[in-house]
Amino acid sequence: MIPRTAARPLSLALLATLLASLAVLAPAGLPQARAEGYNTGRTAPSMLVVDGSGSMRADDVGGRSRMDVAKEALSTLVPMLPEDASVGLMTYGNSDPATAASQEAGCQDVKTLVKPEGLDRQALLGAIEGVQPSGYTPIGLSLTKAAAELPEAEMRSIVLVSDGIDECGGPPPCEVAADLAQKHPEMRIHTIGFKAEQAARDELACIAEATGGTFADATDAETLRDELLVKMTRAIQGYATQGQQITGGTSPETAVDLAPGSFLDVLEHGSAAIDDGEGFSRFYRLQLAEGEIAHLTATMVLPGGGGEASSLAQLRLATSSADGVDCRIGEVQARAEADLGQGPITAAVATPRLGETANLTCFGEDADGTVILEVERTGDPAQEEAVPVELQFFAEEKVSLDGLPPAAKYVRPQEPLAVPSDGQQIQPAFSFASAVQDLDGPMRGTIIPGEVQFFRIPAQYGQQVRAAIALGEFEVPGGMGLTLQARMYSPLRDDVYLVVPPSASGDATGVSTKAVPKTTLQVNQAAPIQFRNREDGGTEARTSFLAGDYYLQLAVVPSDYSAQRLFEVPYVLDLDAVGEPAEGPKLSGQGAVEDRFAADPGSAPRASDGGGASDAGGASDAGGAPELEDPPTEDERSGFAVPPVVWAVLGGLGGGVLLAAIVIGAVVLVRRGR
Repeated sequence: MIPRTAARPLSLALLATLLASLAVLAPAGLPQARAEGYNTGRTAPSMLVVDGSGSMRADDVGGRSRMDVAKEALSTLVPMLPEDASVGLMTYGNSDPATAASQEAGCQDVKTLVKPEGLDRQALLGAIEGVQPSGYTPIGLSLTKAAAELPEAEMRSIVLVSDGIDECGGPPPCEVAADLAQKHPEMRIHTIGFKAEQAARDELACIAEATGGTFADATDAETLRDELLVKMTRAIQGYATQGQQITGGTSPETAVDLAPGSFLDVLEHGSAAIDDGEGFSRFYRLQLAEGEIAHLTATMVLPGGGGEASSLAQLRLATSSADGVDCRIGEVQARAEADLGQGPITAAVATPRLGETANLTCFGEDADGTVILEVERTGDPAQEEAVPVELQFFAEEKVSLDGLPPAAKYVRPQEPLAVPSDGQQIQPAFSFASAVQDLDGPMRGTIIPGEVQFFRIPAQYGQQVRAAIALGEFEVPGGMGLTLQARMYSPLRDDVYLVVPPSASGDATGVSTKAVPKTTLQVNQAAPIQFRNREDGGTEARTSFLAGDYYLQLAVVPSDYSAQRLFEVPYVLDLDAVGEPAEGPKLSGQGAVEDRFAADPGSAPRASDGGGASDAGGASDAGGAPELEDPPTEDERSGFAVPPVVWAVLGGLGGGVLLAAIVIGAVVLVRRGR
């Protein structure tokens, strides 16, 4: 017998496929509050369909049977499933001798061993162990029965593991899958071919493609790798939203109190065009104390779609006084336009320091500190769909600048980080909330054209972040162009200026280059992080004023968003923060809390009083990094607080728009490699 580790690649391929199939676009880590019987939104009910036909008895995997290797893979998978998953198990060919002897009977022998009603690990493990391969291969019938077993009106998935082609007649399985896709557009079918002949591989790939699923090919135990050939729905932007639930008002008069922290709301629709005034707005009321600056950020998460270059969305922040006078902060600075398919849309503004500006209306000496924030969504991507929006309010109190290093007036050159050749395998992350933490050395991963991935790099005052990226070998379809893009954000999600050394010309919208095999890209933060940068620094330095977690956003943008783009581009990435740590204030992001909770109009209620205040505060060891919200507890991770009907709307996605239904699981749920 060969070592157990020889079968690990199949385990990895199966695990990656199933975990990808479980995740849907919904927040991971919000307070628990859900309707009875409703899925948490983190995972989609799933049915494992395992080939138990006679061919699985073949001892052609290093002297072991295909069934033994498959059982080992499945048994490895079950303990790693998330607690809130609903996973069932179905087999075909797992027949008694009399049934196996009759093709007519064997082709009807599809058994549900465990229903997809919650997660019963022991039942799954016991059922897997009891499978005895002996019968036929009714793939089409198994797909139909698996779909019938899954609950209606939710995202759901089928994961099929098979070594052969359907041998029972009837409609071809690919046609069955296409019919199921018509009837259940929210369902995905993912397939793994194990020791499969070419005809079987083609059939399994066709099944997956018909439903927007993924296909993985496993050949033998020695050369098997956890390689998924097509990760279609992973490429359709998945985003792990984060924050405490809040529901803003629909007019300035109904604005709700907003305390410093991280929040999650919903923008119900877009509009025919950006800036047409027909979009949807939420309104919030915040209270500033004397000497404070409000840093306000909104990140809108659009469902994945066709990536049409002409399809524009906009997220706008605007501020006004309590009596409706425009504060003239946010009209231009916060405007963010993006082509669908190029990542989440983030808008950020900072107010003047209260009481120290000539703008008497909102921030002058006579201002009471009450500010109305409007978050407006316009544009036609997913125009009729409700989409989540993350909100951050960081309150910067006034601190003494005595003894702090001077601001950076110009770009500060740094040596580029060496281009890496290999690194530690990572799981991709698709949001600020789930960004991959920088490791001690280079990281190795893959990215699909049209996908946006996030990385997090702690940096102290006096330091600059550097990144070096090297693409591996891949084949580009004829006529398609690819662009590698790198962009950086501050702890407050402001755009950070980057330079490509040795150039001293910075760009806040990121840098890009043509993506071909072996492409390399080295980028540096334009200026060292110094607290004085925001008020006294040069243009390239002003958003690099706060120590904490900086974010690298990596994307490969295709010229063609057709199915041709569904291939993996391997990369190796290295990140670091270079420079001698310097002095800087340790800000909590909560500002002058004793003033904020005073009983006056516009003050934000405490979280215990039913408001949206964050419970967290304090500074990180990075020398002032804001921690706007405590990490969710394990109990909180099992649910969410946005009304279930809203997430049902988000999950429905009609009109041919494909939801990022099975993306986040590879990020949020697969933790084994970190």
